[in-house]
Amino acid sequence: MRAVMRKLWFRGLMLALFCLGVTVAVPTAVMFRSLLMDGWYAGDVSFEQTGMCQDYVSACLSNAAANLSWLEEPQSTELGGWGGKAFSYVVADAGTGDILADTRTERSRHVLDYPLHVTLEDGRTYDISGFVNLPVEPYEGCYTEYYIFQHVYPVRNAILPAAILGAVLAVVSLVLVLTASVLEGRRGDLTLLGRVPFDLLAVLLVAAAGLGLRLVNRWMNRMDLWVALTPLGVRFDTINTVLTLWGLAAAACCLADQVAAKVFRKRLLLRWIILQVSPMTIMLGVLAANIAGVLWGLLIENSISVLVVLFDLALIPCAVRWGLEAKRIRSASAALAAGDLHYKVDADKLHMVWKDLGRDLNSIGDGMALAVEEQMRSERMKTELITNVSHDLKTPLTSIVNYVQLLKEPDLPEQEREEYLEVLDRQSAKLKKLTTDVVEASRAASGAVTVNAEVFDVRELLAQTAGEYTERMKAAGIEPVLHLPEGERLILADPRLLGRVLDNLAGNVLKYAQPGTRAYFDLEADGEQVSVALKNTSRAPLDIPADELMERFVRGDSSRSTEGSGLGLSIARSLTDLMGGQLRLTLDGDLFKAEILFPPAEPTKGAVQPSPPEPETE
Repeated sequence: MRAVMRKLWFRGLMLALFCLGVTVAVPTAVMFRSLLMDGWYAGDVSFEQTGMCQDYVSACLSNAAANLSWLEEPQSTELGGWGGKAFSYVVADAGTGDILADTRTERSRHVLDYPLHVTLEDGRTYDISGFVNLPVEPYEGCYTEYYIFQHVYPVRNAILPAAILGAVLAVVSLVLVLTASVLEGRRGDLTLLGRVPFDLLAVLLVAAAGLGLRLVNRWMNRMDLWVALTPLGVRFDTINTVLTLWGLAAAACCLADQVAAKVFRKRLLLRWIILQVSPMTIMLGVLAANIAGVLWGLLIENSISVLVVLFDLALIPCAVRWGLEAKRIRSASAALAAGDLHYKVDADKLHMVWKDLGRDLNSIGDGMALAVEEQMRSERMKTELITNVSHDLKTPLTSIVNYVQLLKEPDLPEQEREEYLEVLDRQSAKLKKLTTDVVEASRAASGAVTVNAEVFDVRELLAQTAGEYTERMKAAGIEPVLHLPEGERLILADPRLLGRVLDNLAGNVLKYAQPGTRAYFDLEADGEQVSVALKNTSRAPLDIPADELMERFVRGDSSRSTEGSGLGLSIARSLTDLMGGQLRLTLDGDLFKAEILFPPAEPTKGAVQPSPPEPETE
């Protein structure tokens, strides 16, 4: 069955049957309704009992009454001349009941149960009764109505079944053709109607319906068939209904085919116009249409709208400007697509939506340039990280391996053995410190460190840190200088973690400061933030950006000859971020400054005194 439904002849046959069913169902349904209201189904009915015969006689009586008032001759036999030979009448005096005129014959049949009462200007009154003369001969007034009754009345009971049969035929054929269209669409094969854009088909159907109805309205009244069917209720609106149903069926087939093939949106003509035609072309088309309207008004209608002229004059520069701005946007997008991330469009010279698009393109370029720069920096830092880690791990491991081999010598003197063991102890401790720092840096960067925030006096914590490193710094030739303000300086942080941060910073001072210089421990506070700063003069030239100093495994000396893992500042930054603070580095020549910033905290009853940080184990 599906194979048959996919055949072209099958779909054509179903469409033809649908058109036939609609053509039969609509007029017959209208005829049945008209005949039902006309009384044809109230048992055995004769022609004079039908509504169309009564309408004919009523019209004839009205014309006869008008003639009676004009002629003022009740005895005249010409009162019913308008109704032809099919009409006869009786005129009686309304007061006495005397019959004044009687044109009835043996063919006359009584139609209306009540006469037409007429009152003349002089006060005389008459009653006029109307009759129809059967059988009606051709050209005798109501011959069309009589002819229809003679031929349609015997088959009146077949009209409703014909309407039902036509409706069923139309519905079934429409369902079958729609099913066939869906099957073809799912296979990817569009039918003839399916290849037409739906919106174009809708426009064509509306235009064809309008043109067709206009022609029908003009010429149908001249056709004998139309005139013959009018008494049965088949009028202009019936043809309108049939044509509308035909158009809806064609549109339904097209829609079903395209929806099943999932190409409805792609085949819309309006979508193609929007995608293919530039905004300037559309505006020029609107402008051309308006100019055509102005010329039509001047040449045909001899009138012109001033508003239309002003609109056209304003639209011309708008169209030109729109096109030029669209070209600028297109150039900017092409430059970005080609990789020119520094290309900028002057958004100040653009208007409306083009201004926003220009700014967005500039922002996209800046963002892409920044992303590329960050990516390159990240790749460079990864390379340096691998190199630094390899160097820091290789040095102690190499020493350990070499000295272990030396310790295996059987004739090794005891003094040398003790020296080798001391080296092994030192290098293993260094390797342990390096691995511990790596783990701690990873935990701090990932946020796996538990933060117990408390309100405490950072002044005491800084004084404790400076006091612990005073002797060690003096031994290294560095003079510590402590600047502390009077009174408490409260912050909300973890005293243990902040002590670890200060310990790392003080350790860096001890490792990298130039002997014979001073190291400053400063505490400053204002209403917005509390600043803890450590400053020193670097022993080695600081030829590296401050931000890179806080990366992992980065040291202040490029030769990496000093002790340490290069993780101290990275750990300090991660811990400070976890506590809600900020670590800032400043380099000015050989001057190194590390500054920790926290917002001030309000005093609480539970403010604690920080304990000194645990000493770093080497």
